[in-house]
Amino acid sequence: MEILSPNDRVLVGFDFAFSFPRFDRGEFFPNVPDAPSTAADLWLCVDDVCEATGDFSAGAFVEGSRYARYFQGGVRYEPRLRITDERCRILGLGRPESIFRLVGPAQVAKGSLAGMRVLHYLRLKVPHLCIWPFDRPPESRSVIVAVDMYPGAFVRISSAARGKVRDMQTLNQVLEFYGSAPLRDRISDDGSEDDKADALIAAAALRRLSGDGTVWNPPGLSVARWWQEGWIFGVT
Repeated sequence: MEILSPNDRVLVGFDFAFSFPRFDRGEFFPNVPDAPSTAADLWLCVDDVCEATGDFSAGAFVEGSRYARYFQGGVRYEPRLRITDERCRILGLGRPESIFRLVGPAQVAKGSLAGMRVLHYLRLKVPHLCIWPFDRPPESRSVIVAVDMYPGAFVRISSAARGKVRDMQTLNQVLEFYGSAPLRDRISDDGSEDDKADALIAAAALRRLSGDGTVWNPPGLSVARWWQEGWIFGVT
């Protein structure tokens, strides 16, 4: 990611929430003194709380910190959603889970918190990095743009399926919708078909949607940016 030619522009999607809800309560963590109020401060906060653990693990943030009570099982827990999560649900593009949820196969809290540590690290280490929508991509120089994505939404946008893509015919329908060539062979026989299908679909969707101006400026984005909530790329 650090090696760019002068005119290179790279779009990278990460499947985790880049921030927490804030618009609904006015703060990420209401009534916590000196709690972070911007996304960048949030990433730094998560990294500081979890600095004793390696591999970007973020368990300490939800297990013993002063923020733990806001997550599932805590006394301040609410299944809060970001503006973009609500928008995704309204449009029928899937049901993003609350980032405060900790229990069950659909929980996203620990993965997203670990991802925030990664964002903090990349922000320090990678030149020309733009984390959208908190940073605005420059028009005239090389840049790496990182976006929050939800592969299930890409599938639903294509109308080829309503859930996980588990067969080659459906996968190829989605790829063709995004202007990519169909696959001729199975993508895997080792039990990782779902993840590999998600990766292929995400790459095809990012390539096609990157040129769509409405994707970069959807309804609600200005409010979500003001409140530092972030946005799911492709949700318009």
